[in-house]
Amino acid sequence: MKLTTKILSLLLLAFGLSLNAHAFPDEDVSIVIPYSPGGGFDRAVRAFAPQFGEHLGGEVNVLPRNVPGAGGRRGTTMVYRADPDGYTIGIINLPGFALPRILGEPAEYDLREMTWIGRIEAQAYVLLVSGSSDITSVEDLRQLDEITFTSTGYGSTVLAATQIVASALGLQKKNPIYLAGYSGTSDSLVALVRGDGNAAMAPISSAAKYVESGDLRALAVTGDSSPLEGVPTFAEAGYSELTPLDLQRALAGPPDMDPEVVKVLREAFDKTVKDPKFLDAAQKARMDVVPLDGDATAKSFKESFEFYEKFKADLRNPNAL
Repeated sequence: MKLTTKILSLLLLAFGLSLNAHAFPDEDVSIVIPYSPGGGFDRAVRAFAPQFGEHLGGEVNVLPRNVPGAGGRRGTTMVYRADPDGYTIGIINLPGFALPRILGEPAEYDLREMTWIGRIEAQAYVLLVSGSSDITSVEDLRQLDEITFTSTGYGSTVLAATQIVASALGLQKKNPIYLAGYSGTSDSLVALVRGDGNAAMAPISSAAKYVESGDLRALAVTGDSSPLEGVPTFAEAGYSELTPLDLQRALAGPPDMDPEVVKVLREAFDKTVKDPKFLDAAQKARMDVVPLDGDATAKSFKESFEFYEKFKADLRNPNAL
């Protein structure tokens, strides 16, 4: 069905016509969330969807649709295979969903072919230890003889970030242990508080409440500047190669979408990320709204892909070690 639609769309475009000759959208639009309810991607879509629907116009609704499974691959595959009519789009984990391609693993989607609508969020990562730990700096951590990281599972962005940081800090030669069986970032951080390990990486929004309560201590953050008072960036700590490491949440549709439909979606996206109602909802959801338009998002994805490629040898499966 998808192939037939693509061929027909291309033929019509050759004659200056479109499958979407009527006004788009004239029915509800779904945003696929490739995770279970309650996480950061779910919160982002539910904060974004109401105003996105308003700016699309008409009487349509934008409906969040949770499609968890296979570490986000099931939902992403659904978006990739959807008809390119604009009615099914998804929120994409960058660079997490690019990892299968980087690691040479099979995936039923290719992010390089998807249609980028825009980036909603970009979050820095933070290196953490227990609040009761004697470790107070990156250099203290580097002096440990034994290091155990708590993390989410293999193929996740958090584990990839953890392994990259371990490599950049020279910790891989100490053969650190990666406890990568936790189902979510919050679970891995609770495990760190509990004492299962002595370090962890997490997006700042996931770690913030634990840092504020004193249960965890932040040692360094990625990015160009630190949002945490008294906490240096990795560049300030002497590891500038870690500055680009981040988590991005972006909207994308399937390949070969009608350019007129893409234009409508992108214009509504650009209006939504400036909408005070959305920005208020985003603040309540602890989102880091750092928007990019569709073209800039495609460029950011390419740069993120290239960054992770540099660390490909470090992104090993802990279960295979």
